[in-house]
Amino acid sequence: MEYQMRYTLIAASCLAALYSTSALSTETTQAQPIAQEQTLTPEQLYPPVDAKYDWLQLTSLELLKGEIKNLYDDKLEFESDELDTVFIDWEDVKVLQSSCIVSIGFTDLSTKTGRLLVENGKSYINGEEFDNADIMTIIAGDQSESNYWSSKITLGVNFRSGNTDQIDYSALAKTARRTTESRFNLDYIGNYSKTDGESRINNHRINSNFDWFISKQFYVRPIFAEVYKDPFANIEYRATVGSGLSYNIIDNSKTEWSVSGGPAYTYTRFDEVKAGEAEDDGSTAVVVETVFDTEVTSDIDFNTLYRVQYGNEKSGGYTHHAIATLEIELTSMFDLDGLGSHQQAATRC
Repeated sequence: MEYQMRYTLIAASCLAALYSTSALSTETTQAQPIAQEQTLTPEQLYPPVDAKYDWLQLTSLELLKGEIKNLYDDKLEFESDELDTVFIDWEDVKVLQSSCIVSIGFTDLSTKTGRLLVENGKSYINGEEFDNADIMTIIAGDQSESNYWSSKITLGVNFRSGNTDQIDYSALAKTARRTTESRFNLDYIGNYSKTDGESRINNHRINSNFDWFISKQFYVRPIFAEVYKDPFANIEYRATVGSGLSYNIIDNSKTEWSVSGGPAYTYTRFDEVKAGEAEDDGSTAVVVETVFDTEVTSDIDFNTLYRVQYGNEKSGGYTHHAIATLEIELTSMFDLDGLGSHQQAATRC
């Protein structure tokens, strides 16, 4: 009897051990895929091959899908499927792949069209390899006219009431056409002010220029023009046409500072003249302009422009104007602009 009970206990112990081993093996088998999933790191993520969306991966390993819009001044404009339009510093791009054809302009002013893949500092266009640093511009789609144009309008109004009633209006409009080799700008600035029903300020300025890039920093300005109207300064209109050269002193993803200038001819038509005096005047002039734009934060930009024109005494002598704006991005379509400074001055020499 004692032998039989001992045999039964040994058999039970064997069955318990066998069951424990089987259960442990099952738990290990079930837990193994979970352990494998946990070994996936962010560095192993990579944009999928996609025929519908463009994909962007940042150096921070974040992934975005959407549409490539353009690349200018080392700033990539990307329309995210969820985040709308975002602007990414070119140096922060780890991987960029297009689902459709894009047009690329290089620092040697050559152009290529095809499907783009950027990864690990290298660029591939239809499989052909290029240095990532050689890319200067990217335009979504082929080189068609509709992909070159962009516009922006800023409107402002100010009401004051008290001892005097005053209304101030201001308007800024910008239109640009940019290709991989050239740039065309057309800007309008207008100011109007009325105090107690009587006009006090009423001036309008249109500026235009065409630039042809020789390199990333240097470009020729074959023509620039300005039309200015200010009856309170006795100027029915003043037209200036000239040509010159331009140079980018600073040109990176956050800051751009350029200086341009050259000889010009200015023609002025006066609003009122004394008896016996000429109603118009024409003379040679020299124009110098500097533009400074910088990114304060990812949503705030600070932009300034200062322009000097020197002509003869009758046409105004030394004239200049300056503009400073603080742009705050509200949405992909709307910005809040603060006009920090806008002044017109003339010194007769």
